[in-house]
Amino acid sequence: MNMWTLKPTKPSLVAVIAIIAGSLGAFLPGLSAKAEEILQQQGSLAPMRDEYSFEGEVGQIVTITMASEEFDTLLILLDPDGEEIAVNDDYGGTLNSTIVTTLPTSGSYTILAGSYSGQGGVYDVAVRPATEFEQVFNQAMTLSEEQNYPAAISAYSAAIDIDPTKPEAYMGRADAYWGQAYAEQGESFEGPESLSKEARDAIIADYQQAADLLETSGERDFAQSLREQVELLQTDKPELPL
Repeated sequence: MNMWTLKPTKPSLVAVIAIIAGSLGAFLPGLSAKAEEILQQQGSLAPMRDEYSFEGEVGQIVTITMASEEFDTLLILLDPDGEEIAVNDDYGGTLNSTIVTTLPTSGSYTILAGSYSGQGGVYDVAVRPATEFEQVFNQAMTLSEEQNYPAAISAYSAAIDIDPTKPEAYMGRADAYWGQAYAEQGESFEGPESLSKEARDAIIADYQQAADLLETSGERDFAQSLREQVELLQTDKPELPL
C-alpha cells in the first residue's frame, strides 16, 4: 500500500531572488538581464505514478488489479522493453482498474500505478494468474466495447456459468442487452419503452440478481440503485412488441 500526499512546495531562494529581480528589472535593466539568465531552464513534469515489477513468462495469462476506496485508479503495463502494452481506468462497472492479458514475451514487466484525476490515497496492487472466469469475463467486456453484443451476451452467460456469484457479470450482460437494442434500432431507440419484452425481462432479471449479490457483499447503496432501475423498468407501459 502507498499513501500519496500532495503538498505545495516552498519556493527556493533562487526562485525568490529571480522574482525580486524581475520586479526590479523595469528600473534596473542590468539586473533584469541577470534574472532572465537564472530562469533559462527547461524541465518535464511527469504524472505521479508508482512503479512495480514482476517476472513473467511468454504466453502466461495474468490479472493485474488496482483498487482504492479513495480515488479513481489507473493501471498501465509496460513490457520488458518499456513499451506500453495495456492500460485500464475503470473496470467491471467500478472506478477500480484491472488488466487481463497474455504476456507476449518472457522478462521483467513494469506496472505503473496512478490516479486518473491526479488525486491520491491508499490502494492495493496485485498480480496473479488469471482465473477462467476472469478470462471469459474480460473477453465479454472486449466484445461489448467492439459492439458485438450477441457475442458479448453469450460470453457473459458463459462467465456466469463458471461463477454465478459475480455481480459484475450480470450487470455486464444487462448492459449488452441495452447495447444490442440500441444498435438494432438506432436513432429510433427512445429508452426502456423501446425494449422488447424479452430484452426487458432479461435486463430486469440480471439487475435483480446483481442487486442481491451486491447486498450480500455489503454494497447496499449500489444494490439499491439497481433496484431503482428495476422499478423504472417495471413501470406500467403500453403493450411491448415481442
